[in-house]
This record gives sequence, structure tokens and C-alpha cells, in this order.
Amino acid sequence: MDSQSYPWIIAVAAVLVAVVAGFSALSQPTTAPVSATEQDATVLLIRLQSDITTALEALDSRLAHAAFDLGKTDLNDTAARGVLINLSSADPSIVDCTASDMEGTLLAAEPAEFHGVEGSDLRDQPNVRHILASKRPIMSEVITVAEGIPAVVISTPIVTGQDRFVGFTSIVFRPEVLIGEIAGPAADGTPYQVMVLQTDGRVIYDTDPAQIGRMMFEDPLYTDHPDLLDTAQRVVSERYGTATYKFAADGGETVQKEITWTTTGLHGTEWRVAVIRAVE
Repeated sequence: MDSQSYPWIIAVAAVLVAVVAGFSALSQPTTAPVSATEQDATVLLIRLQSDITTALEALDSRLAHAAFDLGKTDLNDTAARGVLINLSSADPSIVDCTASDMEGTLLAAEPAEFHGVEGSDLRDQPNVRHILASKRPIMSEVITVAEGIPAVVISTPIVTGQDRFVGFTSIVFRPEVLIGEIAGPAADGTPYQVMVLQTDGRVIYDTDPAQIGRMMFEDPLYTDHPDLLDTAQRVVSERYGTATYKFAADGGETVQKEITWTTTGLHGTEWRVAVIRAVE
């Protein structure tokens, strides 16, 4: 064979290899790209879950340290009140901090504007019955507290240096304030509404303040929308997921919405954290 024909053979072979490689690439299965909106929702949701969990754990940690210090006091003396005053200033969401005895009687509450609740019998509260029976920390759902407001209570046992259980201490806080400090800046400038639900369907935070405190399965705002209620049932039943539903607030135009949610919480009490956007 003439040596001058070798370059042509090599060139033809290279073209054939390239063509075969191209067909091979076309025949491979492809993965659908994740849309920008899905990525944005996931990133925002992870941030919210992480930051809300961190905030709850910070309250719980401060409460545990206070319980240790209260174990060295008489629960309602000057030293005990100093511990409660310091604890009550730890976060803007805190309403007050209390110390109660092993019978469930509230002995001390700080700051001073809540001294009027001292002496209250708290044993009708499920969270109090739990901690008296189990001697373990607990976070309540939103309840009407002795202070006369809806709030969440985190409680932890008080034990003396001799390992004797003498009562419990509690942080009473407004969840909408705690969550709002996080969700407001995180969602600002995005197309997402943030909602946080208890597993009984109570809205404990929403970008729209008018929805906070509403019961999803009872409030007339929601009950005329079966599609929304079906989705809400999934949200409270499943720890994470994505769904779409139709909703028209206050008789307005019906809008298709997408909700993506996950779970946070403390001491076994769960909150569903959700981000919602209108679908074009």
C-alpha cells in the first residue's frame, strides 16, 4: 500500500469514531434537570429547618443551665429570681420564665410583670403532667398558659446536688416571634410564603400574620377548599414532601400553589416547616 494513503485512512477512522461516540451519547438515559424553583425551595427549606432547630435548641440549652443553677436555690428566693430574670432576657420571643415545685405549683415568674401568676396550679396542663411523671424535658404545643396568652412552653426538671427532683423550670415563648426572626429575613425578596404548622393543623407562623393561630381543619377560611384540606392532611401526616393545591383567599381568584415541607421540633414535639409559591 502506498504510504501516502495512510493519512486518509487515519482521518476516516477518526470520523467514524466520533460518529459512533455521538450516537452512543445520544442513546444514554438522561436525568431531567432540577428546575431553579425546586432548587430555591429546597435551599430555603433547609435553611429554615436548620435555623429554627438551632433556635429551639439554644432555648433548651439555656433552660438546662438555668435548671442546674436553680437546683442550688429555694426556687423562689432572690437567687432563683436572678436566674429567671437572666433567662427571660435571652431571646425576644420569651414571654417569661418560671420555676414550679414537684406538685405543679408555679412558685416564681420573671420578669416582675408576671408575678401575678405565682401560686397557679399547673397540673391541668398535659406538659406539666408529663414532666412530673417522667422527670424528662418537654416542649408543649401552643397552649393557653397561666399568663393568659397562647404560647409554647419548654420545661426541664430541677434536680438538687443530691440528685433529688424538686420541681421544674420553664420558658414560655411566642413561636411566631421566634420563627419570624428567622423566616422573615430568609424569605425576603423570594417568591415564597413561609408557613409553620403543628401536627394538629394549627398555624403557628405564616408570612401573612392574619393566618397565625388559625386551625387548618376548622377555620372557615380553609374548610371550603377540599383540595387545600387534602394537602394539609398530607403535610401534618408526612414528615416531608411536595404537593400542589388550589386556593382562593377571601373569595379572590383561585391560584394554583406548590408547597414543599419538612420537619423540625424539640423533645418529640414536631413542627412542619413549609415554603409555598404560586405556580404560573
